[in-house]
Amino acid sequence: MPNIGPMELLIILVIALVLFGGSRLAGNLAGIGKGVGRSIREFKEEVKSTDQDKDGNKPAEPEVVEAEIVDDRAAELERRQRDLEAREQALKEAELEAREAALNSRQAETGH
Repeated sequence: MPNIGPMELLIILVIALVLFGGSRLAGNLAGIGKGVGRSIREFKEEVKSTDQDKDGNKPAEPEVVEAEIVDDRAAELERRQRDLEAREQALKEAELEAREAALNSRQAETGH
């Protein structure tokens, strides 16, 4: 593969100027620039149009909903906490019943 350096590129440019002329070559470059600018503008318009719905209105903002994040571990901890509280309540009730039964038996023994 030939090695093209700056000197070779300069020679190619001079040959193009001789063959096509400066004004004709400059006109083609301007046309290329216009085409690139037009392509960029169309691309931007298409990107903007995808952000809009078919009626030309901007799409509605997504609805913000307040929600609780459910974590399996947190739900399990809450369930265990409720179970523990229920067991503690049952133990307190059983202890109270046992004390009342003991008090009643003492009163029955003493006759009060």
